[in-house]
Amino acid sequence: MSVSSFLENDIFMSYAHLDNETLTEDEKGWVSAFDNALQKRVSQLIGRKADIWRDRKLHGNDIFGDEIVDQFPKLKVFVSIVSPRYLKSEWCLKELKEFHKVANKTGGVRLGNKSRIFKVIKTPVPPDEYPAEISRVLGYEFFYADEKGRFREFVLEKGSPTYYQFIERFEDVAQDICQLIKALDERPEPPKESGKETAAVDKEKIVYLANTTSDLNPARDNIRRDLEMRSYTVLPDQELPTDARFRKTVEDYLGHSSLAIHLIGDKYGLIPEDEQLSVVELQHELSRTASLKRLIWMPKFDMSNEDHRQQHFITDLRDNAVADTNTELLSGNLEDLKTVIVDTLEKQSSLGDHSPPVIEETAIVRIYLMFDKLDRETVSLIDDYLYDQEFEVLRPIFEGQELDIRQVHQDNLKLCDGVFIYCNQASESWLNFKMSDVRKAPGYRNGKPLKAAAIYLCGDPNRFKKDFRTREVSAVIKQFGTFSKADLAPFIKTLRGDESVIK
Repeated sequence: MSVSSFLENDIFMSYAHLDNETLTEDEKGWVSAFDNALQKRVSQLIGRKADIWRDRKLHGNDIFGDEIVDQFPKLKVFVSIVSPRYLKSEWCLKELKEFHKVANKTGGVRLGNKSRIFKVIKTPVPPDEYPAEISRVLGYEFFYADEKGRFREFVLEKGSPTYYQFIERFEDVAQDICQLIKALDERPEPPKESGKETAAVDKEKIVYLANTTSDLNPARDNIRRDLEMRSYTVLPDQELPTDARFRKTVEDYLGHSSLAIHLIGDKYGLIPEDEQLSVVELQHELSRTASLKRLIWMPKFDMSNEDHRQQHFITDLRDNAVADTNTELLSGNLEDLKTVIVDTLEKQSSLGDHSPPVIEETAIVRIYLMFDKLDRETVSLIDDYLYDQEFEVLRPIFEGQELDIRQVHQDNLKLCDGVFIYCNQASESWLNFKMSDVRKAPGYRNGKPLKAAAIYLCGDPNRFKKDFRTREVSAVIKQFGTFSKADLAPFIKTLRGDESVIK
């Protein structure tokens, strides 16, 4: 017998009636609009009319009755429309507590990593005010904070500046509810008084998608949806605690994951109790000590922020990540990031990915000429000169799929004997990313070091170029005038193994 045979009702919506009141008589209440949209969308997704119900008659001063609670043993999904009024309503809290109690007897409150209680946050409330039943449940925020820190609710009204934000977040709720209903419909009936559902999931199918700041939450939601559609389990699957339990909770999640993804934006983020670092930075620090692959995405190479904490965090992140072969720093658009994520996960699950790279032994000496897209025209003089010196010159590509671009880049690092980084119009951040790749090159080459590496700074003699120095390459060439072949002589001698090279 399946769960659907005794869980007859799909969804119950618990809300405070004050949250459905309107400022004018011709408006439709927020809850009513949400309910109507959910009826239609869930029905479309599950392929039948969804059974969604809520109390439309009772008022705040009515006495709580048993007619609603009596339906809970037959209920699959409970939706809480959270607001300050909701948490002050004795009626709403009793509905929540009663369903939580009954759900433990009808298959558990959780199914795998999904809660049967959905927390739709209409109006924000302090995290420590949530009742225990939903304090750890991941919420769906239907609001944003404006530049003055004031909260603005998403509304389902065409022409509203938040209309499309409402639709995007609403779709997350509808899709997740649909998946849970389908899972419950297909699941065998559990024994009575069953406790929490536990599900064994292969570690390769578990991803830690770190909590981020509000500016990147839409991107995080997009990635989460994409991963779940591909049958990956995404952690955290509950709200992270904001007290002393934070570190232990994150460590446990990371210990079960094969990949950690961090999204770094302009904001520093919230700081948990008794901590000095933000939630974003703490997760980064904890994943750095875990034994797993990490992808760190910053949408822009150059992020300007007046918050010195964020500036320090980004600098530290780059300094510590560049030499770590398990960490990949990424920038660019969201779709490119999603491509990299899927590629990384597929490689991790492939046995062939664990074999060491094959480096072809040949008499030809290969130089990987690394340059930014902005410098494609001016680099040709260097390219021609190196080729005339009888080197095979490998170049990056810039057109095509992100996966192909990354593959060519890694193949070049595997095959080359030396690296020549050309920087004319490219930014300081771009150069730092390329230096990161040079440091990681032995990891791509099964431990085989590069014979030589050089950095060539030319073009506008700005401050960063004039002040740049490093001991990690064979030569740093600063040429702000006419190209001179003599400038490349030390690099070429080192690459060819000439011991007469000047130190």
